[in-house]
Amino acid sequence: MRDRFLDMVDRLRGANRYAMASGLFLLWMLTLADVDLIRMVRTHQERTRIEARMAEHRLTIAELETELERMSTHPDAKERHAREAYYMHKPGEDVFVFR
Repeated sequence: MRDRFLDMVDRLRGANRYAMASGLFLLWMLTLADVDLIRMVRTHQERTRIEARMAEHRLTIAELETELERMSTHPDAKERHAREAYYMHKPGEDVFVFR
């Protein structure tokens, strides 16, 4: 057992120190550091996903603002929205819902 250990130590002394230092640095940066490469990739993916959701929400907000503008300028649009979205009707009317 001791002979194996001493043999390994002798091999390490003869190895390129720059290659060993580079290997240890890569190991540190890929897995052990607080800001490692794996976390950076995951954070980038999460940020991309969140930005895509934000873009979808911006489109939805723009559509809702145009609908609100249309409803505030045209009184018939309010009635249409109330009838279509909430199935409201005038007294004496029958409402048929087709889907």
